[in-house]
Amino acid sequence: MGMFFPAVLVFFFSFIVMLYPRQMPSAKKVLQDKVQRGITTALEKKMELGRSLKEITLDTIPAFKRLIRNQALTFLIIGDIFLFLSIGAYSYYPKLYVKIFRLSYKEIGMIKGISSIIGFVIGLTISGLLMRLKEWNPKQLQLVYAIISGLAIPFTFGILIYCPTETHAGVDVSYSELLSTNFSQLSPPALTGACNSDCACATAIYQPVCDGNVTFFSPCHAGCREVELDEDDQVVSYVDCQCTRSGRAMPGGCGQQCPTRLYISLVVTTIGTVIGFSGFAAHAYIYQRVVSEVDRTFTQGIRSSVTRALGTLPAPVLFGWVIDKFCTVWRVSEDGTTGNCWVYDLDSLLLVFTFLRVAMRTLSFTFYLLCWWVYPEKSAPAKLEEEEEGDCKKINKDGDLQNGDGQNGFND
Repeated sequence: MGMFFPAVLVFFFSFIVMLYPRQMPSAKKVLQDKVQRGITTALEKKMELGRSLKEITLDTIPAFKRLIRNQALTFLIIGDIFLFLSIGAYSYYPKLYVKIFRLSYKEIGMIKGISSIIGFVIGLTISGLLMRLKEWNPKQLQLVYAIISGLAIPFTFGILIYCPTETHAGVDVSYSELLSTNFSQLSPPALTGACNSDCACATAIYQPVCDGNVTFFSPCHAGCREVELDEDDQVVSYVDCQCTRSGRAMPGGCGQQCPTRLYISLVVTTIGTVIGFSGFAAHAYIYQRVVSEVDRTFTQGIRSSVTRALGTLPAPVLFGWVIDKFCTVWRVSEDGTTGNCWVYDLDSLLLVFTFLRVAMRTLSFTFYLLCWWVYPEKSAPAKLEEEEEGDCKKINKDGDLQNGDGQNGFND
């Protein structure tokens, strides 16, 4: 039933779409610009309006060859691939924000959801206003979009504004370093040490406790043997802890929330979202202008397939693999099964995660610039008039439209 109501809406609005004319009033002007740039010909436009399904199917391979030879389109699609690879990292932002700002998934979901919606709305609004600002030609618009994509790159660093990370005993610092004054006999960090070796501690459940400076994975890993409860049987503290200097530990990690840094990070990333989406309309427009009229629909299919196959789909796998590489404590069940990660090396993870995104956005920006660079310049002005019914026309070498008998098809 979840798909029923959207299907009804699509069915209803499809009748409205059917009311559009086969060719919009501005199509003649667009076609003239494409003829001047050598992207299309009037004959191709005439062929598009009169082709059958069989003819369209047989033209698939020639159309694919035409698109491959289109350098501007190729660079544009490659730029989109790297952009979608970078955007794929957003699926892990809630998880990272929970770790670095110590909030619940519910709180992060609401905060990030609101900030993202604000960024989308403002960005798309600016995108529409930008298109109405002046009458851009496609080459100018591609340069504008490339600049916009470049301006959004620095705001990717917004996630590096986060709360100070916790120090985990047995992970970042060894138990011997916490307890010993003889630093010449320090052992490497490990969750199991001399102070808790007889406790048979496991990592199936993450139950952090804090001795005031260092976070321990659980009361067991802190070597705590007794617990203090209040009148409601709630844990107040753990005592007789062999792995802490004070002998006590409090429930929860030592890390503190930092709302100021959270707000700054959200503002920076939201500004980046606004800038990124301010070129949305321009980007969609360029795809319609960079190819021949005949190849528009086929181009959208190729673009959608390629960017999703090489960008959208592998991105979560790639960033998930990167995140897993920085896991320092995995969940291990009693039967030895490895589950999710409990503790990450957040400082290193965020640096690699961010610079990987920046590298992808930079490559995307580079290919957008290349698309602008190779986009065809206008040649000698070409004239287009309404085609007479049944009149076969073509473009001569000077850009003039001719009838089938070779005579000029325009009135002098």
